Amino acid sequence: MKALVFRHNLAREAASAIGGRVDRRAFVSRLAPVRIEDIDEQPLPGRDWVRVETTFSGLCGSDVKQILLNGSRDNPLTALVSFPHVLGHEVVGRRVDTGERVVLNPWLSCGPRGIDPPCAACREGRFPWCRNFRSGALPVSIHIGNCAAAAGAHAERFGAHAGQLFAIPAGVSDEAAVLADPVSVSLRSILLAPPPDGQPVLVYGSGTLAFAAIALLRHLYPATEVWAATRPGARAELATRLGAHAVLSSSPDELVAQVARRTGATPLEPWSKRGWLQDGPAVVYDTIGSVQTVETSLRLLTTGGTLVISGVEPPKRFEWTLLYFKELHVIGSNGFGVEEVGGVAKHAMEHYFDFVAGGMDLTPVITHRFPLERWDEAVLALKDSRRTGAVKVLLEPAR
Repeated sequence: MKALVFRHNLAREAASAIGGRVDRRAFVSRLAPVRIEDIDEQPLPGRDWVRVETTFSGLCGSDVKQILLNGSRDNPLTALVSFPHVLGHEVVGRRVDTGERVVLNPWLSCGPRGIDPPCAACREGRFPWCRNFRSGALPVSIHIGNCAAAAGAHAERFGAHAGQLFAIPAGVSDEAAVLADPVSVSLRSILLAPPPDGQPVLVYGSGTLAFAAIALLRHLYPATEVWAATRPGARAELATRLGAHAVLSSSPDELVAQVARRTGATPLEPWSKRGWLQDGPAVVYDTIGSVQTVETSLRLLTTGGTLVISGVEPPKRFEWTLLYFKELHVIGSNGFGVEEVGGVAKHAMEHYFDFVAGGMDLTPVITHRFPLERWDEAVLALKDSRRTGAVKVLLEPAR
């Protein structure tokens, strides 16, 4: 079958990284560590695993960052991946054995690894907290898409443990269903720090996670005022369409100034001239996680407020004095599992299907579709998203 394979090779990675400074196509050239290959299907790791035929898969930010080598060699999570692996974990497909339409919970936690009894985290449905990512019937890996023995979804077919698959209700389109993974990520972020009554919150970012957070906040907390710090133009229009009450600048100093005007606060101006506020939004949901967005969030959060970080960019130094001075809370948000919404505990993807049935429609974030074999164009569309307008990009295997 055809699959998008990443092979860890220092020479190829160096060639891509150096060449990419001159020509962006170096990251997707024949010399890059990632390419479409004809590979043999891997044997299923256990009796409870089934094969799924891919309808289409979504390019996640993590896929694109890996292909663009946007990371550092001292990243601790290199302890939890195995190579070579087929990329991809956001997917809609059909079970080969039943023909049922399904979405994938990609976490390779105790159940898929055949570990019984499961660890305490898995018993509670906190699959990203699993203690056995290096044990059981699979090589070291966090989820499908970074495991050498479990092919990812950017392929014609993939294997999954039956417990990882959720049936798509009849009233949910394939296009809506493929967003179950990123929406579940943003749902977890919001549930970690729900908006306080009567106080505004801010969503920072211009990608799928940000737009999902806006839609979820409006759906779950309709009385909360939601501000979006996003790019102008089509992104701003999309944020408004999904329910943002106000679209603010993504430029740090202008964003702080706009928040100050909305709260009636007077910016405090230090020697650096980078103003900061004591009154601002109660929560910032940062879907970017860069040095710039984290530092800016600390500047504009209300005293005692909370920053939830779901985006991941390479770490660098930033000014964090305001973290202690304003007694801010910083929470990392990773993945999803069994979540409680309105007193009901079930998997985040099942909650998402309920939200769709209740009228939530995030499909406008799907902007581009490419055949799987044109994966390189899809990746470059996301890399150049300011020019192309790409938000969520889908890959579709040939039939």
